[in-house]
Amino acid sequence: MELHQLKQFVAAAESESFTRGAERAFVSQPALSASISKLEDEMGTQLFIRNKRSVVLTPAGRKLLKR
Repeated sequence: MELHQLKQFVAAAESESFTRGAERAFVSQPALSASISKLEDEMGTQLFIRNKRSVVLTPAGRKLLKR
């Protein structure tokens, strides 16, 4: 787990969008998606429920965001 992954996670979680989260984190959307997928793999749990228009935090994602 790296600091940039956590910053990108927070950006996506707060904006409820990988596209807007990527803009806030100053990275491309594919880079943000890859970073969050790697974070999810490292943590062994899904952090977002992905829809076509938005993302929603899972219970594990809400817990991580609080920390």
